[in-house]
Amino acid sequence: MILWDERKNLKLQMERKISFEEIAQIILRKEYIDILKNPSRHNQKLFVIKFNEYIWAVPFLIDEKDNIILKTAYPSRKLQKIYGESHE
Repeated sequence: MILWDERKNLKLQMERKISFEEIAQIILRKEYIDILKNPSRHNQKLFVIKFNEYIWAVPFLIDEKDNIILKTAYPSRKLQKIYGESHE
């Protein structure tokens, strides 16, 4: 199961024009590009996804029931350089 905080979801929708629902669909369809260790939080990993022609990082963790808990999402210039088709 994929879970998230609804307040964070509303904030993402308002500020970054992306929702956890959209991200969850990408994950469920296995359309994510990669899964990486989160360099700033040892207990988290990152989904690397493409959304609106840009590479995004989606930090998440796995709880004791094997649920995926999405924390946030942000466009990543660093990941865009690695995974993006154009190097802007």
